[in-house]
Amino acid sequence: MARPSPQTERIVSLVELLRSQPRTGRSLADIARHLGVAKATCYPMVVALTEAGWLVRHPTRKTYQLGPALVPIGAAAAAALDVLDLARPGMQELADTADMACVAFVPSGADLVVSEIVQPAGGRRGTLGLRLGDRVQIIPPLGSVVAAWFSEDARWQWYRAGAEEFGVDPDAVEAAYGPVLELVRKRGFAVECLDQQERRLADAVAEVRGDGGPLGRGRQTVTLRTVAGRPTVDVLIGEIEPKRRYQPISINAAVFTAEAVPALVLCLVDAPEPLTGRRVDDLGRRVASVAGRLTETLHGRVPDDRRVLRPESR
Repeated sequence: MARPSPQTERIVSLVELLRSQPRTGRSLADIARHLGVAKATCYPMVVALTEAGWLVRHPTRKTYQLGPALVPIGAAAAAALDVLDLARPGMQELADTADMACVAFVPSGADLVVSEIVQPAGGRRGTLGLRLGDRVQIIPPLGSVVAAWFSEDARWQWYRAGAEEFGVDPDAVEAAYGPVLELVRKRGFAVECLDQQERRLADAVAEVRGDGGPLGRGRQTVTLRTVAGRPTVDVLIGEIEPKRRYQPISINAAVFTAEAVPALVLCLVDAPEPLTGRRVDDLGRRVASVAGRLTETLHGRVPDDRRVLRPESR
């Protein structure tokens, strides 16, 4: 085991302290108190870091903040850190455990973009007909694991988009999805299902692909409604009944950044046969666990829970 380095630990602790409140400077006394050392011990380190540009000392308040020399260092770290590279081992673990394909979506504006597909070691499995680069619009019921952590205003926009798609009142969409989003936040994963259909969802996706190019925005939602033969309001699953059988099209969980925004959505997709609720719940917990580990690796954090916006508050 490597010998501890108190001075290195103090530098790390200092940078973490100032990173947690970047706009609030800290005095030398505050820093020393946080590090648990005397000001005389702390002073040479602070001076050295200021001279290196890692810290900036306010000319009148005499407080310290993170300095400009850390900006290119952070940019270089961001460029070197490919979240997909970090995600692939966990995706392979999920694909092998479930014997299903694992798809990674990256949020991009109002869409989720297919950025990686990992197949189980036992062979290729269905991917709902999705390919790298395809875009799926975040519109009810899709993208619920992202929408669950939206701000109240953004969540209401998600409800309204669903209302326009289904031709119903937004309050009806909120009433249907609000409680489910609460469950998604509580358990950490979302489940989207279809009953067994004579046509495979992948076939319908291929049909709407048209010229063979990537799916257009929103087409995936229309495909789900067409295949189901009914409004997709029933696709997003709330409480999972252990003995009931489900046909999951997606079991997914989000990976979060240090700013508590989704960096990635990990999905097990296109179950080849119906699964018991007990199995669905187990796979959901596994996806959430892998997503949680990746969030920790990224030093990310799950957003604080937000209450669903009530009609009378709008």
